Amino acid sequence: MYGWMGKILHVDLSESMIGRIQTQPYAEKYLGGRGLASRLYWEKVGPEVKAFDPENRLMFMTGPLLATGAQGAARMSVSGKSPMAFPEKYCYGSMGGHFPAEIKKAGWDGIVIDGRAPKPVYLLICDDKVELCDASGLWGKGAYHVEELLLKEHGEKSRFVTTGVAGENLVRTSVLFGSQLATVTAGFGAVMTSKNLKAIVVRGTGTIPVADPVRLKELNRYTVQIKKTVSLAITPRIGGTNHGHLLKEIGQRHCYQCGLVCSKYIYRFGDDPRLEGLRGCQAMEFYLPWIYGHEDEPAKTLFDAPTLANEYSIDTFELQSMVDWLYACYSSGALTEAETGLPLSRIGTREFLEKLLHIIAYREGFGDILAEGMMRVRDKVSEKARACFRYNVAPIGTHDGVPPRAFLAHALLYPFEDRMHPITVHEMGYVRMPWSMHQADPASSPISPEVYLEIARRFWGSEAAADQTTYEGKALAARNIQNRTYLRDSLGLCDYVWPITYSLSKPGNVGDPDLEGQIFTAVTGVPAEELGPYAERIFNMQRLIFVREGHRVPEDDYPPEFNFTEPLRFGAHGDKMIMPGPGARPVDLTGNRLDRDKFKTMLVEYYRLRGWDEKTGLPTKKTLKKLGIEDLAGAIQTPGNKS
Repeated sequence: MYGWMGKILHVDLSESMIGRIQTQPYAEKYLGGRGLASRLYWEKVGPEVKAFDPENRLMFMTGPLLATGAQGAARMSVSGKSPMAFPEKYCYGSMGGHFPAEIKKAGWDGIVIDGRAPKPVYLLICDDKVELCDASGLWGKGAYHVEELLLKEHGEKSRFVTTGVAGENLVRTSVLFGSQLATVTAGFGAVMTSKNLKAIVVRGTGTIPVADPVRLKELNRYTVQIKKTVSLAITPRIGGTNHGHLLKEIGQRHCYQCGLVCSKYIYRFGDDPRLEGLRGCQAMEFYLPWIYGHEDEPAKTLFDAPTLANEYSIDTFELQSMVDWLYACYSSGALTEAETGLPLSRIGTREFLEKLLHIIAYREGFGDILAEGMMRVRDKVSEKARACFRYNVAPIGTHDGVPPRAFLAHALLYPFEDRMHPITVHEMGYVRMPWSMHQADPASSPISPEVYLEIARRFWGSEAAADQTTYEGKALAARNIQNRTYLRDSLGLCDYVWPITYSLSKPGNVGDPDLEGQIFTAVTGVPAEELGPYAERIFNMQRLIFVREGHRVPEDDYPPEFNFTEPLRFGAHGDKMIMPGPGARPVDLTGNRLDRDKFKTMLVEYYRLRGWDEKTGLPTKKTLKKLGIEDLAGAIQTPGNKS
């Protein structure tokens, strides 16, 4: 098998048993990563299992392209039943950095953890040598401290994943923290420590077999050549303050074997080298003192805030919404300092953040409520405090920068996922960015309306998909985006790199929708045409998992009600929401709502494209048989699930 290592490590902590699962029977239908994990989850984790039960699995799954030298291929999928999801259900995360590649270099396609150790342990993997080690000296320590101790014990070239005190105390929003500041959300930090597993350390010395290394090098050169895009550096939100001019980009950090541009930039505040740090994605938006009125707060707070959260291992996506909510509650009188035990008048300062993180991580006082996560907090506070929740603190998303009322295809993407921020919504958002730049200044970006239409045709299925004033073409666009995303997560590819939808250097400026398939063939020797059925099979597998765990069809396939009733408001100061309209020309969608009848028609069209029953939204027996997974046909018994 080219691209795969042929075996998955299985660790039963209850019995202290170490075994292996053969990769090939699963990879033949589910590739790897998210796809392979979903099938294992289906087989091993029943709907009655709770997130903190020993029977839950914590799965780290790599893909066949990971660590082969392919560009933008350094990620793995982490899956299991999530305590952060509401209610608890199957969920997944994606981790980059260097830890995923080390698993494959050690000779494994993934790791499956189940059971619960009788005492704290960590898992040590050195190629084929695997052992459970005493972790009593690591318990009670923060993530950075654990990193320091593990690297001192096992060498600087070892790669690791761990969690902090929040995980140990089963904080539902605790994250996994890994080498090169990589993190995974969904509460998997708590899942890992619920098993008395504090860390995993890996050292691998092997190489990954590739079918056609010469062709892979050619495709890598081509990828680097056309992957010229607008900067994805997400500058911290200090525009409009007195500090914006002081921030400088001074470098970039890369994941394993990747030389492409993404959002991982090193920033420096002013000229003080002590005030610099690596920031990417959510770390750019977390806890900026000045938006809470603390202009005099030291700049060091800006750089220390994500580090403090990482040490405890608490999700900063969730924390940002929590801080905003607490600020609104305090401002309106819905919560007081006496009620919460928090210095609410000091929100935006280091003093407040340190106190907030501590009471959540140790579940002290009001922190015990906050440790349950925002979706559960609202059921434990007053009506006045609930009224301070933002619209987008909802099962479909905490931060809604790409709302369904502006991106109509996203009205289908959000409900079919279980994460607070599904990466399926990135694809259209990434293309809108250079299109918006062109509208403001044609010299700043070549992504004109004409180029945007061609991108829509080649990647989303029709030019109509570009027009956000019509529901036409959005069902096909949603299906195409989902399929591409599921393949990416199963192959080990990065969301910031793939797909390459546009290029600043390629003639015509339209990206290459076939490039991932060509790389897949170069690595594995498997024809690229087989990727389509893989995508459909993996998506249907996850659909059945969700339905088995309580997803109601078609009721839960609708986005939350506010999308149909409340006008779209974008930005803190009522900024306009400019989107591509007819001919990809700019239109203002501020104030837009979803049309219920048109959405229903779009949903039925989507079911039809998926080969699902148009009334129940379930895969038909005919579809499952076509995909070679007819053994699942009787698993979900619902009227209308006919052949």
